[in-house]
Amino acid sequence: MKGWLVVNSFLHTKKFEEIYSFLGRAAAKRGITLDIVRSADILCAVGDDFSLFSKPDFVLFWDKDIALAKRLETAGLRLFNSASAVEICDNKALTAIALSGKVKTPKTIIAPKTFEGVGYCDKNFISAAASVLGFPFVIKEAYGSFGAQVYLAGNLASAEQTVDKIGYKDFIMQEFVSSSAGRDVRVNVVGDRAVCAMLRYNENDFRSNITNGGKMKNIELPAEFASAAVAACKAIGLDFAGVDVMFGVGGEPVVCEVNSNPHFKSSLECTGVDLSEYIMEHISEKLL
Repeated sequence: MKGWLVVNSFLHTKKFEEIYSFLGRAAAKRGITLDIVRSADILCAVGDDFSLFSKPDFVLFWDKDIALAKRLETAGLRLFNSASAVEICDNKALTAIALSGKVKTPKTIIAPKTFEGVGYCDKNFISAAASVLGFPFVIKEAYGSFGAQVYLAGNLASAEQTVDKIGYKDFIMQEFVSSSAGRDVRVNVVGDRAVCAMLRYNENDFRSNITNGGKMKNIELPAEFASAAVAACKAIGLDFAGVDVMFGVGGEPVVCEVNSNPHFKSSLECTGVDLSEYIMEHISEKLL
């Protein structure tokens, strides 16, 4: 069996390259040839079916180039994860919509759309959102990773300043789950199973991301957290994901975000569980 590991042509950091290496080794153990294919390496005109290349049996899609993912599917290739699932996870507004009614999530308001050169010149919608969410509330750019585009607004002036900073980009406003400030659980899901989890915590920031200085600890995953994470993945149609689950009132699981391309090096160091092994086993089972 042969697969393409499709990755971004312009990300060459050690953090990404290590993940690619783990996936390649896990594939080789199962007799699968997994070739790293950078997005620019399979450039062809719209309408072409990639027949210029030796097409694989499947694609492990580790990029967020939705147009490329959809074209690969149109060419008849099976993607893990699918173009639709990656698109939903990459956009926090679409994630909120997909999860609504399926799992418990923070109350969310999607900001009205504006355009470059126009911006949010009328900010009355912010006070309207605050009347629903209360202060403080969280502002998240629709596209962002590692917590870098997530802000906490303590009052109306702070919220408006944050929106000015965001400019014309899409964003959402969410209820601040104070019972989970600075901590959450990253649950790694493959198929219908939560395979490992770690507690992430930060004593100096409301965000728990490891990249932002958070710490991690291996935990025994509560059954209700596992169920919530798996349900979130089913709602989006994911083969695998890293699901961030917060502690709601009374410890109730509240799904915060879902990551279609989880950077699982930290969870490997914390739990000893190599997610790449489970991902490649899942792909093998689905294609056999």
